[in-house]
Amino acid sequence: MIIGNRGRGEIDARKAMGKDVTIGGFMLFNATPDELNEAHAGIVAGLENGTLKPRIGRRIPLADAPLAHEAVMSPGAMGKIVLIP
Repeated sequence: MIIGNRGRGEIDARKAMGKDVTIGGFMLFNATPDELNEAHAGIVAGLENGTLKPRIGRRIPLADAPLAHEAVMSPGAMGKIVLIP
């Protein structure tokens, strides 16, 4: 599963077929208000019960916000970038 995308993703169809995988994709822009509400409720529940644990890659002071834009696009960027007030 890929969540978020900064560029092209390449999939080897032959390897996928060999493992009987299902590949799907979606964009939040296509979601209905009810689907967005359901997704939001699931995320909140997962954060509250601890099943979702966001990975924080970097913490950057808000004053240095332009660095966050560079960091998210840099090779090897992992986790969320949190701006600290």
